Amino acid sequence: MYLILFCISIAIALFFFMNFFLGGIARAETEGKVHNALEKRKSKSFIMPVILRRADNLGKLFSKISNKKVRQYAKKIDNDLKTLGGKYNNYNAYQYIALQFFTAFAGVLFCVLFISADVFILFLAGLLFFFLPLLKIKEDVKKRRDTIFKQLPDMADLLSIMLESGSDFFGAADKATAILKGPLSDEFKDVLSKISLGYDKKKALNEMVQKTGVEQLGFFVRTINMALDSGAGMADTLKRLAVQIRNERASFAEKKAQEAPVKMLIPLVLFIFPTIFIVIFGPIVINFLKTGGF
Repeated sequence: MYLILFCISIAIALFFFMNFFLGGIARAETEGKVHNALEKRKSKSFIMPVILRRADNLGKLFSKISNKKVRQYAKKIDNDLKTLGGKYNNYNAYQYIALQFFTAFAGVLFCVLFISADVFILFLAGLLFFFLPLLKIKEDVKKRRDTIFKQLPDMADLLSIMLESGSDFFGAADKATAILKGPLSDEFKDVLSKISLGYDKKKALNEMVQKTGVEQLGFFVRTINMALDSGAGMADTLKRLAVQIRNERASFAEKKAQEAPVKMLIPLVLFIFPTIFIVIFGPIVINFLKTGGF
């Protein structure tokens, strides 16, 4: 009981110390700047806004670290955040690293209060909770890339139909994005908005490929760029490309189905087989221990 009260007191003291220390940094950096009254009103809300503000201030401290590995780690996170876009645009890499430290602290505190205060267990809990936000964005990046890959054939079919009806490519892309919803449409909308502002067409498409990191989308864009350079009709090319991508998806699904039995061996060996052995041989062993024979 005393240990729990002590840990809660330490946690509260650390929170207020970090709040004061990081708040001082924020005040020093915003001196002489004009603040929006609406933002001040929003900042009165609790929990997540407080955490995000502290993460932002702590992230500014992390950004001053010149270690090469820290920079590389931050660059990888920044690439993932740019790939996801949307709500993740509200974060930068160092702010996300700060959130990882806050999550690790919360994991350690939870472990102390409800599981164990053993140093080794606390270290494992902190390590696990530190990487949970990173696993979250990695999983979201994977899902986004898979969705883009799945939507590519449908986008190619829509574009070919629009082109056959007499639209130019970017007019067809504008209509296709209104029909097909999802991350691929969002990426094409970003491309179209850049082009409307005078951005180079090929450069905008190539940046979309670099942002998403989807290999099949890169092949799709290279095909479009070659057609734009040569002035050739794209409708038939896009139809063939849609068929090719669908065949690639089918072969990918077959490969995953073949890998499934191998992946099932791990849970079978670790969880299912031991249970079966205990159910079958457990009574025999108990009887043997009691009677000294069968």
